[in-house]
Amino acid sequence: MNSGSLQILLVGRERSSFDAFKRMFEAEKHIASRFVDSAEKAMQTLKQKRVDVAVVSDELSDKSGLQFIKELVVEHPFVNCALVSPLYSHEFHQQTEGLGVFMQLPVNPGAEAALEMIENLRKIYQISTEIQQDRQSS
Repeated sequence: MNSGSLQILLVGRERSSFDAFKRMFEAEKHIASRFVDSAEKAMQTLKQKRVDVAVVSDELSDKSGLQFIKELVVEHPFVNCALVSPLYSHEFHQQTEGLGVFMQLPVNPGAEAALEMIENLRKIYQISTEIQQDRQSS
């Protein structure tokens, strides 16, 4: 695992719910991922390791995914978050507004959702890289 890799933390009650999703990351040499099953373990991981993206299930073993994201953004505001949610788009937006959640994922996200997320992350990190380069050249 390269230290320059994008570090993705998968947080959910069931590891198997991310199986197809995670397989897509294995094909990407610049992405590394790990799984934890609770908000408590996720917060421990966030304190010990660099995490760029948290992909959070709707329900965790110790609280809701939405509640965890509310706590995560206070402690780690620069971690990009995606939330697995069965809500309709409008409801999802209302519940996550102001939390910086960059993407809603379907329940048991598969390869298509992973590819969409990878593309979104490429855009996010490309913009971030361009901003850093602009600041350095100013």
